[in-house]
Amino acid sequence: MLYRYSSVNPFLLTIGILPVIAVLLGISTIALEKKYIAILISFLLPLLFITTNWETFIANLDAWIFWGVLYGAITYSTEKLLAYVKKK
Repeated sequence: MLYRYSSVNPFLLTIGILPVIAVLLGISTIALEKKYIAILISFLLPLLFITTNWETFIANLDAWIFWGVLYGAITYSTEKLLAYVKKK
């Protein structure tokens, strides 16, 4: 797990910090030519917090896919919103 303190709840990181990182990745797509890279990074973000070893990865595969798709959608919608605002 990526977090430093053992008293931190992983759900706080998954529900609190990762959406902020996904929005920041969506904002950073303005500078990127290939927009799908930020979405791919957002999809992989939950792996930083919910996996510790191979067994944990297998047990949490469905959670990773769920949260990864959600963060990818957040990044994509942020990028589209900024493109719409920039166009106006």
